[in-house]
Amino acid sequence: MRRNSGISLIVLVITIIVILILAGAVILSLVNNNPINQASEGRFKSNIDAYNSELNLAISQKYFDNHSFNPNTFDKPSWNGIGDGKDTIKEFIPSITKEDAVKFEIVDSKLTYIGEDLVEINWLTDIGISVQLVEEVQSGMFATKTTTSNGRPATYYNPIVPKGFRVVNTEDASWDNISTDWNKGLVIEDDFGYADGKTGNQYVWVPVDGTNVKYEKNFTYPSDYGATNVNTIDDVFLSGTVKEQTQIDKYGGFYIARYEAGYYSDPINGSRITSRKGDEVCLYVPYEDAKIFTQGMYNTEEVKSGLVTGTQWDTVLKWIGNSGISVTDSTSWGNHFNSPEPGAGEEHSAGFSEKWKANNIYDLAGDVLEWTTELHGDYCVVRGGDRYNSGSDVPVSYRQLQDPWLSEFWQGFRSVLYIK
Repeated sequence: MRRNSGISLIVLVITIIVILILAGAVILSLVNNNPINQASEGRFKSNIDAYNSELNLAISQKYFDNHSFNPNTFDKPSWNGIGDGKDTIKEFIPSITKEDAVKFEIVDSKLTYIGEDLVEINWLTDIGISVQLVEEVQSGMFATKTTTSNGRPATYYNPIVPKGFRVVNTEDASWDNISTDWNKGLVIEDDFGYADGKTGNQYVWVPVDGTNVKYEKNFTYPSDYGATNVNTIDDVFLSGTVKEQTQIDKYGGFYIARYEAGYYSDPINGSRITSRKGDEVCLYVPYEDAKIFTQGMYNTEEVKSGLVTGTQWDTVLKWIGNSGISVTDSTSWGNHFNSPEPGAGEEHSAGFSEKWKANNIYDLAGDVLEWTTELHGDYCVVRGGDRYNSGSDVPVSYRQLQDPWLSEFWQGFRSVLYIK
């Protein structure tokens, strides 16, 4: 009788399974003992050790200089690589690299990781470094905390999104294409819940990269008084000392109202100052009232608001000018009497014409003069030009003096946001 000398199917299957188990064990062993991975881990942990040493020295020095210093409230944000890093993690850990400075923050005097690299997270867990997982803004939803649309650290090219706001895609700039559209006028919108069913208040991100767009006044623009003896109230105190420059250093930009300040009579919540398309533009408002109205729009732990400053106005103009749009002759894109668009020189609601906008900001040029916090002696400075003058004689960059108590039909204003 002839016997089958071949291997049975069951034995073959068992053999293959055993081989796979052994192969997996070998691969896992190789991964865990990979000299390259071990070297990377060693360098990373060595850097963290050096960062912690520098941070501890800085904390000790602060306590030595001021015994009332409380380390439990000492927080510093990540550094986006722009500027000298003052008041960020870079100031207190000078040796930190740009690559690491965007991944870490100082929270309660401790080094805290805010990156997303799972390998690095495992390494940090081994040595007891706190890991703070970031949260992204869900598409179409209002942010439940101040963060960014993609959950990565905020920079001029990755705008911060404040709590209570959502990202809004437009024909000009999409958050879905943030890597290319960050410089085109990204828009956010609040959750005010207007009874008329229209959109909420909208604001446009102005990126300040420190090179192409610097945060500074520009007195080379035309004016009716010259550039001497001018003061801008740049440090805006709004029930919690939110400073203008602090926001630029921390986030790399700021939000300016997409529309001139409008007026909405809410049947439920009363009258409101708005930044919405189609609302009636606020007129006959003196300077002090414009400040009060803009500061009253937002006053939470996360977001405050105020009247646009002279530095903010000039920074916006620099940004717009870099887009190839003239800011010294705004005839073509503002509601000046000599504008080629239908309705030029006439009174309209906010955002009346798509032609009268730049980088998604409407009616910055022409329409009505707008108060700023820039001062000249006893006078306030208004910007933007108006519908009664030409865009070449009184362009968007023009500075003009006004009595702060003046209340006229050609006088308006615009708000900005301050994010904690």
